[in-house]
Amino acid sequence: MLEVVNLTKIYQTKGGARVKALDNVTVRFPDRGMVFLLGKSGSGKSTLLNLCGGLDSPSSGEIIVKGRSSRNFSQSDFDSYRNTFVGFIFQEYNILNEFTVEDNIALALELQGKPKDRAAIAALLEQVDLTGYAKRKPNTLSGGQKQRIAIARALVKSPEIIMADEPTGALDSATGKQVFDTLKKLSQDKLVLVVSHDREFAEQYGDRVIELKDGRIISDVSKTLEKQEQLSDNLTVVGDTLCLKKGAELTEGDFVQIRSFLKKADSDVIIATGEKDVDSFKKVNRMTNDGEKEVFRQTESQSLPKKSYNPQESAFIRSKLPLRHAVKIGTSSLKYKPVRLTFTILLCTVAFILFGILSTMMFYDSEATLTQTLKDSAFDTMRINKMVRYHETSYHNGEVDYEYDSAREGLFSAAEIAAMTAQYGDGVFGAVSAYSSFQTQTNSSYWLSSVNAMALLPAQHPLRNEITHGSYPVTADEICISSYMAQSLINRKIVDLETGSALEMSDIGDLIGKTVSLNGYRYRVSGIFHCDNPDAKYDVLKENVSNEDYMLQYTLQRELNDGFHLVVFLSEEGLNHYVAQQSVYNDNDDRFYSRRLQIDSYDWESGEYRFDTENVYENANYLGITASEQIAHYFDGNKSSLGDGEVVVSVNLFLNRFENALRHSMDELSSDPNTSEALLQEMNDLHDIFLLLYNNRTEDDEFLTDEERETYFNRVFSAINELGLDLKVQFKLYNQMGQSTVGDAMTASIVGVYGLHGDSSRNYTRLLLPDAQADSMWNTQKTFIEYYSEQTTAYRPDPDAIFGTVFVPYDHSDESTKALAAIYRNTEFDANDSMYMLSCSVTDSFYTVDSFVEAASQIFLYVGLVIAVFAVLLLSNFISTSILQKKREIGILRAVGARSIDVFKIFFSESFCITMICTLLSILGSIVVCNVLNTELAAAIGASIFVFGFISFLILVGIAILTAVVATFLPVWKAAKKKPVDSIRAL
Repeated sequence: MLEVVNLTKIYQTKGGARVKALDNVTVRFPDRGMVFLLGKSGSGKSTLLNLCGGLDSPSSGEIIVKGRSSRNFSQSDFDSYRNTFVGFIFQEYNILNEFTVEDNIALALELQGKPKDRAAIAALLEQVDLTGYAKRKPNTLSGGQKQRIAIARALVKSPEIIMADEPTGALDSATGKQVFDTLKKLSQDKLVLVVSHDREFAEQYGDRVIELKDGRIISDVSKTLEKQEQLSDNLTVVGDTLCLKKGAELTEGDFVQIRSFLKKADSDVIIATGEKDVDSFKKVNRMTNDGEKEVFRQTESQSLPKKSYNPQESAFIRSKLPLRHAVKIGTSSLKYKPVRLTFTILLCTVAFILFGILSTMMFYDSEATLTQTLKDSAFDTMRINKMVRYHETSYHNGEVDYEYDSAREGLFSAAEIAAMTAQYGDGVFGAVSAYSSFQTQTNSSYWLSSVNAMALLPAQHPLRNEITHGSYPVTADEICISSYMAQSLINRKIVDLETGSALEMSDIGDLIGKTVSLNGYRYRVSGIFHCDNPDAKYDVLKENVSNEDYMLQYTLQRELNDGFHLVVFLSEEGLNHYVAQQSVYNDNDDRFYSRRLQIDSYDWESGEYRFDTENVYENANYLGITASEQIAHYFDGNKSSLGDGEVVVSVNLFLNRFENALRHSMDELSSDPNTSEALLQEMNDLHDIFLLLYNNRTEDDEFLTDEERETYFNRVFSAINELGLDLKVQFKLYNQMGQSTVGDAMTASIVGVYGLHGDSSRNYTRLLLPDAQADSMWNTQKTFIEYYSEQTTAYRPDPDAIFGTVFVPYDHSDESTKALAAIYRNTEFDANDSMYMLSCSVTDSFYTVDSFVEAASQIFLYVGLVIAVFAVLLLSNFISTSILQKKREIGILRAVGARSIDVFKIFFSESFCITMICTLLSILGSIVVCNVLNTELAAAIGASIFVFGFISFLILVGIAILTAVVATFLPVWKAAKKKPVDSIRAL
């Protein structure tokens, strides 16, 4: 009844790669029997099962079910086919935890529109040895019991096909045997398809075994009985087994036959007469008492008869999920997420309240409000960032597709820092942006361990006088932290890398001299400077590590960012070292995602050492950076730049790949009698060094220092030159859209590495190529890329531009306030495509109010649309998250045979409840919040701006209901359209 013809399935990964999971497979299955699908992970066996079960649709080819071709199937047809003819059994059982055992089994019947048949369910439970378990919940059952419930659910609707995907993978061997025994019995009158990796079970239970590799069938054999061949009255032979009748009187001819049989043996021969031994032998070799032997022979698929089916036999049953089940599943998660639900509803209420304050508008002076806001703030330091404009042009087949401008953070030069110092005073200093955290053992909502900037504090800066413990850093591995950060590290239990254990301290001064880890770098705390702790309103965050007052946490983070709490100060050498490493490790620039190379594997015949297959991305920002010794480290110490045919690779690739090449070279030299013991010992020592470098630890499990790593690397580089090893890498241009390499292969010599210091766990796969070669390759490559982008900007940072932010002192004078306000108000990029931006929490707060009031003073329709969209997105996010949480239930239902309309029922049940809650709370909350806004916000800017009236109330009610309905419809519609396999994979 089931056949697949020329079935092909191609997946497209998130990275754009095309994977052919199934390649032109044709199989005709029998109406009954047990068929095993074998193969390693990725062979295509589960894909074939999913396609046969209608959980996924093929890229090409067809599935024929009782004479009906899938070429004409809709997704609903596949669901109905599964609901009618297929019973699925999965490795992880996949039964609904909210339902009883009885309801789980009855679900398959109810989806067919049939009533719950308790007698049939009881009979099935008895059949799977679970009598009396009908009212039990799944969480009270063992793994084997859950699997038997899944089998009972698959059987209750009497399907003609049972599909089992690794049904014993989560079970012990004894329970697994029971499951296969059950499936074997069922295969007497049903077709049982089993995906497995256990060949022993397949040969023991299977009537047919199909093995796949790389999406193709490489073996298709069926079990048959091989009859005995009569050699004489006393002797018979079957396969490679000679049988002798009990009590037989052997003739001379019999002995001749026995000797001839023994001469054919190419291994030891065992002759046993014990009844137990003979029985065991027959069992192991699957021989019957009649002397016949089970063997597998090539399946002749075309010999399987093709049947004709009338329309009634091939008709599908459309699923009908009972409403009570839809409501139960849909609302089940509400009780588990009350905080998120409350938070979402409150945000929606705030959005709806904004309509009320649009009823009246009074005078609003934006410039005066900004000036007063800055002067009234408690901050004595402000942060200035730089934004840079990029013009991006996207191409399609070489023609411009679209263009737009985007902005990113830029860097400040030393000259810009000097100009700001002249304007704002000696308290100015630049900082390198950082996104790092200290390594600690516990968490806290109040005590943060993150670092947002690394800086060199000028000698004349007043903060130097605030160092209360220790001294300012002198060497590259020393740091100075704030008193807040010091207390954070104590409370969060900072890990001392010298001992590997948490430091138990009571006073921040105990941190002086301790070695700590900051984002993979090792530093010694040399000094601690004083800074005031956050406002007392944040003290509530101290009480609970996982405090869920997210808004309070956010404002705390912003306030800490405004000051020096999360800034770490370094010596000049330390800052230069940090900047050098970050320039190598910055792997976040996606502007050149189209540029891609394919590296070939090691060529044993030519003897060239190459890396294993890797996809290596190159980024034009970092091509050709080879002259600086802080970045590129050459095997030849006298070398300072790349030549033609030369490349530099990352330390990680070098350590991972060259270690294999070294072992191969050792094997070759060991087989040569002329190789000296001294040379072999030298190479063995080199291998030990590689292991130290790769693990970044000594034999005593201590982290290597930068100096130790550099010493070891120098020994490696020297050995490469002394041994005369020529390391090469071969690569081709890569067509990202076509998923293939193009053009001739290019071979280059590996002459050095980058990323010598720092975190050895980072994995970077860029090749550093000469600039001219990289540009030439890109100009060639873009001619065969369908889609690519190029970016241009007038921004050209100075060579010494390393600072991502600048801290300036603020004395609250009219002059300083005017200057800072001008920076805030400026929205125009200069000729260098850059502009300054004032960044602090007080301006963020002002921006929120200012932007709202300015927008609210415009036409009501536009404001209403913006707020409505915000509410829609907010509620849509809630429902989308709920859908993600219910992927398990969706997958189970789709496997059993539920259609898209059944998924609609589930989520509309949940969305209806949320809609009612949102509407009611919005009506009540809008009155309170609008009054607060009218009083507090208006008072803050010195004028009464908002008046809430009856008309605003009516508009609020209408918008609340409309946005709630629209917001819940969109994600539900999207979820219902997903293929069943997408939900199954989430289980």
